Amino acid sequence: MEHFRPVRGLGLAASVLVGLVAVGSIAAAAVDWVTYTAVRDYRNGTASAQELDSADKLSVVVNTPLALLLLVTGVVFIMWVYSARINAERLTPANEHRRSRVWVWLGWFVPVVNFWFPKQVIDDIWRASDPAQQGVPLQQRAKNRLTTLWWTAFVLMWLLERAYLRSYSGDVMTTDSFRNVAILSLLSAIAGAVAAFFVVQVVQRISDFQHTPLPVQSSSD
Repeated sequence: MEHFRPVRGLGLAASVLVGLVAVGSIAAAAVDWVTYTAVRDYRNGTASAQELDSADKLSVVVNTPLALLLLVTGVVFIMWVYSARINAERLTPANEHRRSRVWVWLGWFVPVVNFWFPKQVIDDIWRASDPAQQGVPLQQRAKNRLTTLWWTAFVLMWLLERAYLRSYSGDVMTTDSFRNVAILSLLSAIAGAVAAFFVVQVVQRISDFQHTPLPVQSSSD
């Protein structure tokens, strides 16, 4: 019998990082509002160039570490998913999962399929690990609504983020453009906070399922 991979430590690290990203995104949204206000007031003649420069520097201070934090969080979270997937295969054969292990990583980056492959991977890990559903073919086991709530909020955040970045594509940024950027940034941060709230619960529940594993049915590394 093979030992299960420890997932609680990685899960805790991923959860903390996800929470920090959520807080950082809210801070970034606040900075976007500061920038919009500074630009508006400068163009109206009620703010100085120094205030505009201060807003720009504040944006760099907040967004640069946030970008690095996002990268680290993504890597740690996917590492947790991969370990949890290996454990899930030791409870439920790999051929019952809808996606192979390679999609644990690639599913996030391949265009189009990244809108649903990661959720399918997580759903199958949850169902394979759930002790209350053992003995039932994997694809006949009930899904949990937490994964759906997480993924819905995550995709919404993703779409808002794409719209946010597209707002910077124009040659000339008007005052209204800065306002739209601030609005999209705020909405994306809110959706991200909701997604973080639910995904932390998903990570905890799956980690708990796998903390006291059932007898192994199959093994493949």
